[in-house]
This record gives sequence, structure tokens and C-alpha cells, in this order.
Amino acid sequence: MAHAPPTLQDQASKSLVKNELLTISDAECLIRELFPPLFKEANTQSKAEIIKILVEYWPYPCLHVGLLINKPNFQNFQAILDGVDTWLKRKYRPRMCRLQKVDFRGEQHHASLDMQDEREGRDHLVGTMPKKQIVESHSRTRKERLRLFSDLSFMSSLHEDKNQTRLLEWAEERTNFLHLCCEKLEIGAVEVSKVRNVLKSLQPEFIKELELNTVGNLSKLAKLVPFIRKMRNLQKLMLVRTFGTRTFTREERWNISKIISLFCKLSCLQHLTIDDVYFLTDHMTELLRCLEAPLVSLKITLCQLSQSDLESFAQYWNYSQLKHLCLRGVTLTNLDVKPLRDLLRHVAANLETLDLEDCRMDDSHLSTLLPAVIECTQLTSINLYDNDISEDVLEYFLYHTTNLSQLTTEMYPAPSEVYNESKYVVVEIFIQICAELMDKLMDVRQPISVCFGSYSCFDCDDRYLYEDDGDVTLCLCQE
Repeated sequence: MAHAPPTLQDQASKSLVKNELLTISDAECLIRELFPPLFKEANTQSKAEIIKILVEYWPYPCLHVGLLINKPNFQNFQAILDGVDTWLKRKYRPRMCRLQKVDFRGEQHHASLDMQDEREGRDHLVGTMPKKQIVESHSRTRKERLRLFSDLSFMSSLHEDKNQTRLLEWAEERTNFLHLCCEKLEIGAVEVSKVRNVLKSLQPEFIKELELNTVGNLSKLAKLVPFIRKMRNLQKLMLVRTFGTRTFTREERWNISKIISLFCKLSCLQHLTIDDVYFLTDHMTELLRCLEAPLVSLKITLCQLSQSDLESFAQYWNYSQLKHLCLRGVTLTNLDVKPLRDLLRHVAANLETLDLEDCRMDDSHLSTLLPAVIECTQLTSINLYDNDISEDVLEYFLYHTTNLSQLTTEMYPAPSEVYNESKYVVVEIFIQICAELMDKLMDVRQPISVCFGSYSCFDCDDRYLYEDDGDVTLCLCQE
């Protein structure tokens, strides 16, 4: 497809930037519509001085940096900060326009957003605030400071983002003139003191998404709790990879209670992920009871759940709006899954995705869950890979999925009969049995996307796959 020829505006922008013809007096006279294309072009040609001038005289209430350019280099990034700095210090505001927000976040935060539209910056937050907070928020608007938005990541001290480091240093020196706001925050294996200093300078009510990857340090996680409590509009929380022993000291037990109590304060929480976290075993009842807002998604992966943890799923907690449930890598082999069956029945009217991959279930587990699963008529995706299910039970399960007409993605384990005594796949048997199961499923309904997958190969860690169109993918060893 041929590219459209450059417009007269494009050519003028390139010429102005290339020859560095834009001066402060020119910027004062430029029509508003020329600022965005000139800003993009100046970034493309790495003309830092022009970027600085454009920011100084930016004619819109919002400067959506992430919408205009993708990840500016350090020189251009510094030029943006210098331009904002000049704007902050200037007593006379040109064009009677007050710059209200500078946003460094990527394009995903600016879908269908007009450069002149400032409502996105405040209304999207107010919609999630309790009435008391809305009143407090409006009472502060008279002396509103410049708001500067950026996603922040502190996953490792070894790979620091140069732009982020400079931004934090720059913002810390100007706390009297601006608010540093962050909607998505990631915290990993870094010094607690460093993260706490940043958290003190952030506006906690703006944080909507938080990932905590503290790599084994329970005390570090507990030290962050007082700051997380203030994140009153937090919608998504991920606790990732916290390791340790199975026996706790008195201090560790106190830290666990402190962390769990945090959930009572997160009244807007909708999405909870707990991934490879050891200390919540035997504490799921306390955690689920703490949830004030109804969860939309619950993802628990690579965690060890006890029978009491599983029983807490069926007890009363805020599951009325649950649409996504994932227990991937949670071993259920020696557990009674009736509480999980009861939970599935409770959420059957809303549940859209169910992921039970690598739960090491056998025939009895799947048979117990079947009556509840077939009631989940809104399911669009189901994943049962890496469970030890026989051909007869899997066929029986598929036969009873007639009412699951919304399914678009189905992933089922290859039956246990496809493996030899050494637990390797016998290719001919794999193809034959999977083909028979597919035919029997198509007698029941017309699936959209179905795949039968083996356990990962011991040697190459790849799966054998049989798809609904008859395509067979062998592991790398066989290919």
C-alpha cells in the first residue's frame, strides 16, 4: 500500500526543525495546531532546543508526551523537563492557557484522547472516589499544582531507567510547584529506603495498579504497607515471588497479619494476583474476608494451598462479580475440590475465563467439578492442561459441555493413555485418541478453537499439540 505524500504542514514542520528556524518569538505567534507536529518532528530530528521552546509555550492544558512521541532519548527528555521548568518559573502565562498536566505515559493511556481534553485527567479518577474524597478533591482545585504523570518501575537497582532517575531527581527539587502522579507502580528487589522516599513524594490516590515483587523479603513487604494503605483507588494488585520457610518466627507472623490487614483498606480493588507467594498458606480465609470491593479477577499461581484455604473459596466473600479465575500451578492432588466446585456454582452467571492448568488433578477431581463447570454458561476460555485425566472421563466431560456455547478458546489435557510406562508420548496413540475426542466433541457442538496438549517433554520442554483442524505439532525432539 502506497504511503500518502507529505502534506504542506509536514514539509513546513520538517523545514522549520531541520533549519532550527523556530525562535521564542515565533512560538508566541504559532497557531495551536502546529505545536503537536512540530513537537514530533523535533523529537525525530533530536532538536532539543526546539523541544524546550515548544514546551515553554505549549498552548494546550495537557502535554501528552507519551501520545506524541515514544520513549524520548535522554537529551530530548531533559529538554522537556527544562521547558516545563521555564514554564513553572514564568510569571506571565502566554495565550491565557494554564498548563495543568504533563503526561509521560505510553499510548495505551491515551486511547481516543483529544490533545485539548483535560477531563480525562480528573474525571476518570473522580469516578472511582467516595463522595468524601470528591469534596476534598474539589476543595483543592483553586490552588492546583501542575500534575506530572509517569509510570514508575523499581524492579532492580542494576537496570535503572536513566529518564526515570532524572525525572525523580528533578521532581523532588520542585515539590512546591508540582504533584508527581503515578497510576502504574512496580516495586522489586531494591532498597526499601529508596522506594519509601519516592512513595512519600507521590500522590497515592492516583495509583491504580501496583506490582510488588520483593523476592523473598517479607519484612520489606511489611515496611511498605503504611504507604500502600493510602492508595485508596488501587484497582489492581500483584504480589509476586515472595519466598521463605514454612515455619514462621513471631516477627514474621506479625508481618503476615500486617500485610493481610492491608486488604481491608483497598476498597476499590478489582483484580488480585498472587504469584509464587509462600506466606499466604493457611491464611486465605483471612485475606478473602478482608476484601471490601467485589473482585473481577482472582489469579493465584504457583502457590501452595491447604484444604482450609480451598474451603475459604466457598465461604462468603465478595465474589459476586468474579469473571476471571486462575489457579495455575496450584497443586490440588491431595485436596478435596468440593469447595472449588461450590465457588464455581456461585459465580456461574458471570465467570468468563477458568484456568486450572498444572493443578495435577485426576479423574475424581474433574468429575467433582463437572456439574459446576457446565453451569458456567458465560465461559469464553477454559484451560485444563497438565492434569492427569483419562480418555473416558475427558470424553464424558466434553459430552456435557453442550451449553457452553460462548467458548472461543478450549485447552484440554491429552488423556493419560497417550503416555508409555516412561511417561513419554506415543505419537500414534496421541493422534488417534485426540482425533476421536475431537470428533465426539463436534458431535455435541461446533467449537471455535480447541487444542489437546500433552505434558511438556522431559527433554525439550515442548508440548505435543492436536488442534481442531487436525493439525498436529510434535515436540522439538520428534521434529
